[in-house]
Amino acid sequence: MGFLRIFLVFIIATFLSAADFSNFDRNFDLASKAEKEVFHKELRSIYIEAMTKGTKSDKIAVLERLIHSSKALGLNFKGYENDLKSLGGSYDRYLNSKVSPKKERSIQADTQPKKQVVLDQNFVPEVLDFTEDKPIKKVQKTESPSKIETPLEKNPPLDDNVTLKQLNLMSVDRVDGGVVLNFNRPLVSGEMRQFVLDNNAYRNVVDFKAGNYATISKIEGSGASEIRIAQYNPKIARVVFTDSKKFDILIKSDGKTVTITSSNLTKAINQTPKVAEIKKPTKKENIKSKESVKKEPAKVIKKESIKKATTSYKPRLIVIDPGHGGKDPGTMGAGLKEKDIVLNIGKDLGAELTKRGYKIAYTRTTDKFISLRNRTAFANKKDADLFISIHVNAGPNKNSKLSGVETFFLSPARSERSKNAAALENRGDIEDMNYFSQQTYLNFLNREKIIASNKLAIDIQKHILNRVQNRYNMKDSGVREAPFWVLVGATMPAILIEVGYITSKNDSKHLGKRAYQKDVANGIANGIDAYFLKN
Repeated sequence: MGFLRIFLVFIIATFLSAADFSNFDRNFDLASKAEKEVFHKELRSIYIEAMTKGTKSDKIAVLERLIHSSKALGLNFKGYENDLKSLGGSYDRYLNSKVSPKKERSIQADTQPKKQVVLDQNFVPEVLDFTEDKPIKKVQKTESPSKIETPLEKNPPLDDNVTLKQLNLMSVDRVDGGVVLNFNRPLVSGEMRQFVLDNNAYRNVVDFKAGNYATISKIEGSGASEIRIAQYNPKIARVVFTDSKKFDILIKSDGKTVTITSSNLTKAINQTPKVAEIKKPTKKENIKSKESVKKEPAKVIKKESIKKATTSYKPRLIVIDPGHGGKDPGTMGAGLKEKDIVLNIGKDLGAELTKRGYKIAYTRTTDKFISLRNRTAFANKKDADLFISIHVNAGPNKNSKLSGVETFFLSPARSERSKNAAALENRGDIEDMNYFSQQTYLNFLNREKIIASNKLAIDIQKHILNRVQNRYNMKDSGVREAPFWVLVGATMPAILIEVGYITSKNDSKHLGKRAYQKDVANGIANGIDAYFLKN
């Protein structure tokens, strides 16, 4: 994209260190549709974190711009508008305060310093600091940690009047021994730095002064035990090669691409020694042998051997499972049936996720009975990325004080409350109890998907509460483990959401209302966004 694209507040993980929307205000209105979609996506990511960690003014600032970008792209903005009004903000006030792009371009940058709003000086990124070190303290500088072909330091200095567009890492291709990084423009001097971290494992790190738009974040078994690519901080995209043994990396810059490979594996592939290990010819060696050394230096990797992995965008597929249906009404009370409530929420969720670019599949879209085992079997057949089952809870009697929103992931129940919730949902299809053998259940629990399901449950629970806790006085009943049969056998992260208690006086007055159902759906969608942004 030819237009200047800079992260609005750069990325979510560092959102709380500084917020500066001047780039959006300056460039959005003049951007192409594709560029506006990028801005909108970044804003939505910032909004998710602002709802839990930002101040009131931060929330207002991002909501004003989300409404603006939604209107420009023809998207539904009513939810953002309602949130803005509840915070005392005004979209009209934002429009009146904006400086038109044409006027702003005539103002000299040195007379208009950017306003930086510091939100939390002590915030430390939880996910993106994947080196688990503090580079300032632990960097061990070496004289020549790697071989760099076509060093950027040799590039001619830029004219002071030349303004480069923001450097962005657009995609990553896996090759034998390492990776090829594809940028939006050639790198210039000072935009790349390489160093070594030596702690419990050996890490070769390459930093770029760039934004990270690549979809690949982790590669295993390609020249090192692990290669990670992420946005380390607002200005730095970081690539880390990690291995249990000491090793060097080779870096080659060629126009808009940078190839980084592990020298140890490159040697094994090409059957040629590393540059650092080429011995000086002895007197007995003839000129011919010298020439052969010159003709066959150690190479990063041969062009013909590069097999680029496909990195085309594939939308995430979410299977939405409205519980019960048909002959199985689920829990009932206050004139409500669980099967009707969850079907509405499921459809609302599907519509919202579709707007956000996800692919959707439903286990049911009508009042139809589906066995428990067929629900996860359907998700597995579709090769879904997530399985979301939606339900309504009930206490043991009408006088029960149980209430609130709960999100469950599959595990042996540790509390009586979890056991009761699971028993209530499991009774829908007795024959499935026999179908799922104890061994099948135990096999599931041994898989790492349970960890991913737990993370997903945490994100979804948090973001549902952001939408409904204060507005509807809904209690946070937490993330819990329980043996729900509908989740057994799922080969993807799978969770079950109880959106309220039909036996609770407070919950039941909201469960049947469309406003509440839509807010729950939006909260689930925000939780899914948050999960994928971290994982």
